[in-house]
This record gives sequence, C-alpha cells and structure tokens, in this order.
Amino acid sequence: MIRHGLVLAAPALLLCGCDKGVDMKNASAPASSARACDGSDAVNRKIVLAFYNEALVGLRPRPAFERYMTPDFVEHKPDVSNGTREASAEFLEQLISELPQARWEVVRTIAEGQMVFLHARFTPAAGAPSYAVADVFRLENCKIAEHWDVVAPPPKEQRNPNSRF
Repeated sequence: MIRHGLVLAAPALLLCGCDKGVDMKNASAPASSARACDGSDAVNRKIVLAFYNEALVGLRPRPAFERYMTPDFVEHKPDVSNGTREASAEFLEQLISELPQARWEVVRTIAEGQMVFLHARFTPAAGAPSYAVADVFRLENCKIAEHWDVVAPPPKEQRNPNSRF
C-alpha cells in the first residue's frame, strides 16, 4: 500500500469541455507570448496537462513545479507539509523515488475558467491495481496557483460492473 497516497486529485466536477483519453504527448505548454496566455479554458487545460506530463508522466516534478506553479502556490493535500510549492515538489520526488515504476495516465479533463479538473489513473507498480485520482487546479495569470485532490484506492471487491475510468 502507498504510504503517502498521491499528491494530485479533486472533489468537484466542473461543467465544461471534457476530453477523454488525453494525448499527453501533445500536451505541451502554450507559447510564452501574451496572446497565448489568455486564460481561456483551452489554454488553462493545456498548461495543466503540460505540468502533469512533465511532473508525473515524465517523472520530473521539480522542474515542472518551477515552470508551471506560482511562487506562492497553495497545496491542500494534508500529506504535504506546509502546503507550499517546494514541499509539494519534495513530496512527489519522494513518492517517485519510493515507487520508481509508478505510472500516471490522464483519462479525461474538464476546464472552466480558471479551474481545471483531471480524472486520472495511478498505477504504483507494473501489474498493481490502479488508484482513481481526481485533481482540481486553479490557475492565476497562466500559472497553477492552487491544487486539491482526492485519491480512491483500488476496490477490495468490484461489485459495480462499470469501470471507475
């Protein structure tokens, strides 16, 4: 069982465009020009996916936090001491070092204004059952300013025939 849980996930569903089966290879950051950073749903979604791709899929949390988070970023996960950008990066680095085979996969995204929701699958090791993850990010001036998460462990018994993903 994972000692720390998982840093990224969220309690709310936001009502806007939903992408299922997100192509993480094409989830790059928007151009740095002022026009590219317009705070639109599409740009905010792209920023969050670029962060997720670098930090979790690419297993490089520290550079991703430096690039995509505001300096005063607020983390709401109780497992992250101080709830700061630095503490969040350290938490993920430790999680990745403890679980070097861990894999994250974005299943769908929803963006509405400054809020972006991700539904993801987290697999701690090859062949291990997956955790369902929900993340909510709040953006400010095209940087991630705040994060909430909810993580559901694999069910002990799958009574519902519908997948969580």
